[in-house]
Amino acid sequence: METALGILAAAAGGLAMGSLVWPIKLMRKFQFEHWWFLAMLTGLIVVPWTITLAAFPHAIEAYRDVPASVLIKANLFAACWGVANVLFALSVVRIGVALTTAVLTGLGASVTVTMPMVFKGSGLFRDAPGITSRAGHMVLVAVGVMLVGVILASQAGFGRDQQVRKHQSKSGSFLIGLIMAVIAGITSAGILLAFVYSQAPIVARMSILHVGQNVKVTVADREDVSGIYAVLPDGKIALPKMSPIAVGGMTAKAAADKIGAALGLSQRQQEREQVEVEAQGDVLVQFSVWAVVLLGGALVNLIFPAFLMTKNRSWGVLASSWKEVALSLIIGVQFCLAIALVGKGMVLLGILGASVGAGIQQAMQMIGGQGLGFVSGEWRDVHGRPRQQIYAAIVLLVVATTIMAFSNTPPR
Repeated sequence: METALGILAAAAGGLAMGSLVWPIKLMRKFQFEHWWFLAMLTGLIVVPWTITLAAFPHAIEAYRDVPASVLIKANLFAACWGVANVLFALSVVRIGVALTTAVLTGLGASVTVTMPMVFKGSGLFRDAPGITSRAGHMVLVAVGVMLVGVILASQAGFGRDQQVRKHQSKSGSFLIGLIMAVIAGITSAGILLAFVYSQAPIVARMSILHVGQNVKVTVADREDVSGIYAVLPDGKIALPKMSPIAVGGMTAKAAADKIGAALGLSQRQQEREQVEVEAQGDVLVQFSVWAVVLLGGALVNLIFPAFLMTKNRSWGVLASSWKEVALSLIIGVQFCLAIALVGKGMVLLGILGASVGAGIQQAMQMIGGQGLGFVSGEWRDVHGRPRQQIYAAIVLLVVATTIMAFSNTPPR
């Protein structure tokens, strides 16, 4: 059941991300820098921090307890994603949308899917199978199918451009644009990797265990103790062959330390997270991860459009249309919900969720983007080979998503 929900969450997040910019079709006054500034301010700062501070009053204290190395690493990944957005915008004007999107999606998917299988993530992702395992081979096959789909989508994009408008050369800047697109593709993986390598220590310090809540306890090399337990009315959980342990009102991290002490684990073993406690059903906790790990990305994504508005002296445009302000805010809210869904999907998918969830998200993001193109009329006057290629690309992306889902199924 969790696997199915994880697939649905990651797919929904990908579709939401791919169709993210639909409101710009309704804008007449705002340029890229205007709607992007408001959208990123909303999606990266206002929404996640509002939810986090409202749902978790102890949030600041919890963040202080998270190792600094975790937060620094996550925000460096997020900053890389922010740089990818800037490079994407710059490369589009040099080599076109089709090729830029193809390079970015192809490289981004490859890095995001394979990296957590080589350099293991935090929490449950730490036990992900290696890239040479059966699951790893299936994931690589899915990536290969996805790349073929991306290439077909790129070719279809070129064909569409030629049919809709006369193709123009890019004045000798093609190579620079291509280099930018390659760098953007690699660094675009940063947004999901920020979550993969930081979610466990943040969630453990943010989640508060309550009476009646189901708690998942995982103890390394102790299957007899590991399992799902209910917090009893007296605030205790009853582990096999042990006296009940009071955990009610504690953070998941404090509860894990207490269980570790009861099991006789040394301080060093506890620091190595030999015991992990996860509160079941805590939906909003994902926002607390994104709120803090995307600050680095927010910095880049706000500075760049602010620079453009300052350069063009167009800050006043923000007050020229409240309708377009509202549309920009919708983009931000949709973005925040999309990444929250993807993060939740990754966790629900289990130990391989970092790779499988990312793969599903990337494929569905491409499909969502193309779907938006069809709905908005971008393909209305396009016929013949380009249309056939985009249909084939969508089919291949669905196939890649299916292979990803099956790779998460344990062998019989």
